[in-house]
Amino acid sequence: MRMNRKRTIEKRDQEKKIRFTPTAVRLIDAEARRRHQKFAGFVGDAALAVALGKAGMVGSPEDDPVRPLVEAIEAHTKALNRIGTNLNQVTAAIHSGAIPERAEAVLDRIELAAQTSYALMDQLLAEAAGHGA
Repeated sequence: MRMNRKRTIEKRDQEKKIRFTPTAVRLIDAEARRRHQKFAGFVGDAALAVALGKAGMVGSPEDDPVRPLVEAIEAHTKALNRIGTNLNQVTAAIHSGAIPERAEAVLDRIELAAQTSYALMDQLLAEAAGHGA
């Protein structure tokens, strides 16, 4: 069932040229078809809804100001996972009766990394709370 948009007094006689990535065209076209609309009508309705404040606009994922923070936290998490693997290896060696060379130095570095990680997370949470997040 095709849902026609509510008629307005003004005609849609203004044209603007817009460039899209192939991925954006594919996604927008699929959603327009799902809503039984043409590509241009869907884009026009969506843009007008944002301009009128009736729809939130998040923009491109690359433009998200939080993206670098999320990527940094993901990298930090991977590093912590590697540290956890090292800790498990040291623990397994100790339980087998062998104390690896530099085990104490490795454990000291692991403790320092954990303390630094907790301090970083505390700082991020405090900053987020300060921004109302």
